[in-house]
Amino acid sequence: MSIVAVRGAVSLDEGLDEGYRMVDAVGKLVVSLTKANGFSPDDVISIQLTQTSDLRNKNAATALREAVPAFGKVPLFCSLEPDIEGSLPRMVRILVTWKGRGPVTPVYLGKAASLRPDLTGGE
Repeated sequence: MSIVAVRGAVSLDEGLDEGYRMVDAVGKLVVSLTKANGFSPDDVISIQLTQTSDLRNKNAATALREAVPAFGKVPLFCSLEPDIEGSLPRMVRILVTWKGRGPVTPVYLGKAASLRPDLTGGE
C-alpha cells in the first residue's frame, strides 16, 4: 500500500454564526473528500488545514472534530493562510494524507471552485 494525498477547499458564506458555518462547511468538505476518494478515518495519517485571517471564531481543526467525530483520533493541524492581497476571503483549505492508492479526486466547494477551475470545470 502506498501513501497518497489530496487537496480541497471550501468557502464560508457570510453570516452571524461563523462558528456554526465553519463546522458545517468543513464537515461537508471532509465527507465529500472521503466519498470521492474512498478512504476512512482509520486510513488517514494526518490532515492539514488552513483558514484565512477573516475567519476568527473557530479553528478549522476544531470544526472538523465537531463535524465528523470519527476523525477524533486523526492528527490535525491548522494554520493561518498567508494574507495575500486579492486572495479569496473566508476560505478553508485542506490536505489529507492517507494509506491507500490513487488516483485522487480533489474537492473544491462553493466559491473555492474558482481556485482550481482546471479541476472543477469552473471558469
